[in-house]
Amino acid sequence: MAKVILHIGTHKTATTTIQDTFHANAALLAEHGVIYPKLTRFSGHHGLVSDWNKLPEIYHIEGGSRAALAHLNAKYADTEHTVFLSSEEFSRGDPNAAVDFTEVRALLSGFDEIEVVCVLRAQWQFLQSIYMERSKVSSPPRPPYFVQQALDNNLVEGLWTDYNRILDVLLKTFDASEITLLDYGTAVQEKGGILGVFLRHFGVSLSVEDLTPVNAGKSNVSPLPLAAWAANIVAEPERAPEWLIEMMTTVLKNSFGQDMRCCLFTQHEFNQLHTHFTDLNRQLYARLANRQPDFCITGMEDARLGTFRQHVHGDFWLRCTRRMTFHKMGFGEL
Repeated sequence: MAKVILHIGTHKTATTTIQDTFHANAALLAEHGVIYPKLTRFSGHHGLVSDWNKLPEIYHIEGGSRAALAHLNAKYADTEHTVFLSSEEFSRGDPNAAVDFTEVRALLSGFDEIEVVCVLRAQWQFLQSIYMERSKVSSPPRPPYFVQQALDNNLVEGLWTDYNRILDVLLKTFDASEITLLDYGTAVQEKGGILGVFLRHFGVSLSVEDLTPVNAGKSNVSPLPLAAWAANIVAEPERAPEWLIEMMTTVLKNSFGQDMRCCLFTQHEFNQLHTHFTDLNRQLYARLANRQPDFCITGMEDARLGTFRQHVHGDFWLRCTRRMTFHKMGFGEL
């Protein structure tokens, strides 16, 4: 029986780690009946959405997304394999970039079974990660902008923060039995982490230890959120350089402790997000009660957080200024 699994993200739920690792271990997975297609030089299958989402040309597949999906259908639908397709770009909510899942399903109609897997994480973490990703390419808006967009629209940078909306979109095309939601916070704590979760989901006899690791098992790791924020503030309106983020990281750890856990948001913003999304998540749990009664998004209340944005005072900025001044004077490294 041929099966295709669409792994649609969401963004910043170890998608790059999953894609890099399975791409590097594609031959081993194939020996166990799981096909991870190598469609371009990139490990993620982002080219499968480019007919709908105008991604940079480097991600495009020759002939386009529709032709690529039709080719995968023709090649594997009459086999006994499970084909795993992975791109977080499938989960975009922006109407100008949203994938037509009905068309995707039709193009993959030869498979006996189709499943959509979507990994979700606590919204404050997700929102923080959206800010961090934006920071990599340009000077981002200040954090309150992201909070307000989430509270007002449940859509930030084209990504749904109300996960009910993702489910709404999927249910227009797929039966509830064909949709699996996973909690990121739970998955990373499981044996073998999130990679182990997917291997077990495939039903193969492989463990994470059997795979060749890529980037020590963690790809696209972000810096401390407050370090990125501080660097962004100083560098505005330009993108913060890596050396500045590294310096801010050093000063933060010297100020708040080497093992500090921080949050991009103020305590008040955090509480606003918690209240807003806890209610929406309860609605999601109720909708999943028949099929996934134990599903829960963990990490909504993270008691381990010790440093919020309002804790960054003048002393921190003075230390930053002194560090840059002493370096300029030739008295030390950044």
